Amino acid sequence: MKRPGLVLAAALAAMTLCGSAAPSEPLSRLVVCYSRDGLSSAASIEQRLGAERVATIPQLDVHVLQVERDRLDATVAAFRLEPDGVVRAFRVPDDEFWPTQWSPRKTRADLAWDVTTGSSQAVVAVVDTGVDPAPPDLRGKVGPGFDFVSGDADPHDDNGHGTDVAGIVAASSNNGIGVAGYCWGCLVMPVKVLGADGTGTTSVLAQGLVWAVDHGARVINLSLGGPAEDLTVAAAARYARLHGALVVAAAGNDSSSLLEYPAALPGVVSVSASDPDDRLYGFSNSGAALAAPGENSTTAAGGGYERFLGTSSAAPVVSGIAGLVVSAAPGVDVAEVERALESTASPLPGVTYGRVDALGAVGTVAQPPSVTPPGGPPPSGTGQTRRTRVFTGRLSGPRRARTFLIAAGAGVLRAAVSMSPQTGRGAELRLLGAGGRAIAAASGARSAALRARVKGGSYRVLVRSRGPDPLRYRLVVTFPAPR
Repeated sequence: MKRPGLVLAAALAAMTLCGSAAPSEPLSRLVVCYSRDGLSSAASIEQRLGAERVATIPQLDVHVLQVERDRLDATVAAFRLEPDGVVRAFRVPDDEFWPTQWSPRKTRADLAWDVTTGSSQAVVAVVDTGVDPAPPDLRGKVGPGFDFVSGDADPHDDNGHGTDVAGIVAASSNNGIGVAGYCWGCLVMPVKVLGADGTGTTSVLAQGLVWAVDHGARVINLSLGGPAEDLTVAAAARYARLHGALVVAAAGNDSSSLLEYPAALPGVVSVSASDPDDRLYGFSNSGAALAAPGENSTTAAGGGYERFLGTSSAAPVVSGIAGLVVSAAPGVDVAEVERALESTASPLPGVTYGRVDALGAVGTVAQPPSVTPPGGPPPSGTGQTRRTRVFTGRLSGPRRARTFLIAAGAGVLRAAVSMSPQTGRGAELRLLGAGGRAIAAASGARSAALRARVKGGSYRVLVRSRGPDPLRYRLVVTFPAPR
C-alpha cells in the first residue's frame, strides 16, 4: 500500500490506496482503504470529497466511492489514490490430462491464452505421415489436405506420428476431455509425405512444402529430417518463406551438435528438445535456434492419448505458439513471427536464442486489450503502434561495446541481445536516457533482456561484451512508435 497524503487533515490521512479504477463517463470509481482509527471519520471524509459510497468490503475496511469524472485527477493527486481497475479470470483449461501437461505451463502458454487461444485463419500445416481426424480432440480441427505418398486427397495416418504432432499444435481444449493443444483455434492442414514406415523422399517433401504454401498455410511443421542437404527441399523452404509461411523443423535426435536437414537450412526455425529443468535432453541435437519442451501429452491415431518424446514433439510446440502469434496479429509477416519467437525466448544452453516463451512471443505483437466503459471510450486512446528494430554486427578488440539510438513514444520498451559463440564472460545490455543515465540493465552468459516503461523521447541501447574474444551479436528492440 502507498502512504496516505499528508496535505489533508489528520482524518484524511487515515485513508490510503488499496486498488486501481475503471473510469466511466461522467463518473469514476475509487477504492479506499481506511485504518481502524480513520474508519470512524469515513462519512465526513467522503462528504468533503463529494463522493458517493457505492459499495463496502467491511472485512477489509474498504469503501468503493464514486466521484465526478472532472474531479478524479484532483482527488487522485490529493490522496495518492488510483482508479478502480479491471480484473478477469485466467483461462485455465479443464481438459482431463491438463494437470500433467508441464509443457504449456513451462512456456507460459496458459498465460498467453488470456490474450488469444488461436484463430481458424491461422492454418498450421503438419507435413508428416498424415493426420487421423477421428480423435475427439481433433474433430473439426483438421482441414483439407493431400497425400503425396498415394497421390490422393485423403492424407490418412497409417503411422501415428503426424496425429501426435497435430494434437500438440491444435488439440481442442477446455472441453473436459483429453489434452490441451497449444493453439486451440488453429486449423491443421494435413500433408502426407511419409509412408507407414515413417520414411519418404526429399522430392515428395518438397512437393508437400510447396502445396502447403499454395493452399494457405501460415506455419509449416516439419517433425522429420535427414543428414544430407537437398537442393530441392532448400528451394521449397525458400519458396515458403518468400510466400509468407514460417517453416519450423525438428533438430534431430542423434545427440549431435549438428542439425539435421531441413532444420539446418537458412530461414528455417530449428528446434531442439528441452526438459522440465530447462536443459536439453541427452538425445536432442544441439545448436538449434530455439528449444521447446520435448515431452508432450497428445492425441493418438485411432483414438486415445499418449506421451510423445523427442525433437519431433518439440517442433510442434513452436509451431503452435507461432499459430498463436499469427492469430493475435494476422497482419504480421514471417520475419516478425520469427523475431517474436526468438527475441522473447528464455536463455538455455545449447541453442542460439533459448527456450520458447508463448506469452512473450504473443505479447510482442498483440495490442493490449481495451475496455470501453459505459457512456463511451475514455478520453485518451488506448492502442499504439509498436515498432521493432533489429541490429546485428560484431564486437571485437577495442570495440567491445556498441550503442544504438531509438526514438520511442511513451510506453514499454523491450530489448534482447544474443551473442555467439557462447562466452563465459557474459553479455551486458543497458538502456540509457538523457545524459547517459541508466534506466534499465541486464546481463547473462550469452544473452540478456530488459524491459522498461519510458516516456516519449530519444534513448540509447548499449550492447557490451565482458570478454576480449570476438563475438557476433543480434539485438532486437521493440518500442512504442512516437506519436
